[in-house]
Amino acid sequence: MDGILYLWVLWGMWVYTTFILKKSHPDRFRYSFLCLLLICVFPYGMMAGSVEVSFSVIVLALICIVYIRNLSLREKLYMLAAVLSMGMTYAGIALISIYDPVLMFIDRDIILSLSVVLVGILFYSHSSLYRLRLIAVALSSVTGDFFLSVPLNKVGFYYSIGGAAYLDVLALTIGLLSALIIVMEINQAVHIKTQTKKGEMKNI
Repeated sequence: MDGILYLWVLWGMWVYTTFILKKSHPDRFRYSFLCLLLICVFPYGMMAGSVEVSFSVIVLALICIVYIRNLSLREKLYMLAAVLSMGMTYAGIALISIYDPVLMFIDRDIILSLSVVLVGILFYSHSSLYRLRLIAVALSSVTGDFFLSVPLNKVGFYYSIGGAAYLDVLALTIGLLSALIIVMEINQAVHIKTQTKKGEMKNI
C-alpha cells in the first residue's frame, strides 16, 4: 500500500518526540505537533486547476519556507540553487524510470532517495549543517515532484503532486538522512573517546 512507509516513519517520529525526547527540549511540542499534523492531512488534497495537490506537500512546503525565511540572503540564494538542483535530479530520474524502467537496476524509490541524499550532501557536507540539509532535501523533493507533474499532465497522464508514492520516497529519504546523522554522531563519539584515552596514556 502506497503511503504506509510515510505513515510509519511519521508515527515513529511522533512517538519519539512525544514520549522519549526530553521535556526540556525547546522544540519538543513543535516537532510533535508537526508530525501529528502531517499524519492527519495525509488522506486529503485539493485541486489546483486540473492537478490534484495533497495537503501533505503544502504543509511540508510551508514548514520549509518558514524555516528558510530566517536565513540570510546569501544562504537563501545558496538554498535556492541546492533545491533546484536536487529537484531537477529527482524529476529527471523519475522521468527516466517511467520512460525506460529497464534502466532502474534497483528499486526506483531507492535510486531516487539515494540520488537526492547524495546531492544534498554535496551542497551541505558539514555535519553541523544537517538541519539545512534536511530542509533542502524536503523542499527539493516537493519541487521535483512538481517538475515531474508538468510534462506528465501535459501528455495526458494523471499525476497528483505529493501522492502517496511520492511520500514513501520522501520517508525513505528522511530515513537515510537520519541514519547518516546517527552514524556521524557515533563516529564522532568514538573519535572523542579515542582521543581521551590517548591523552590519558600520555599522562601516564
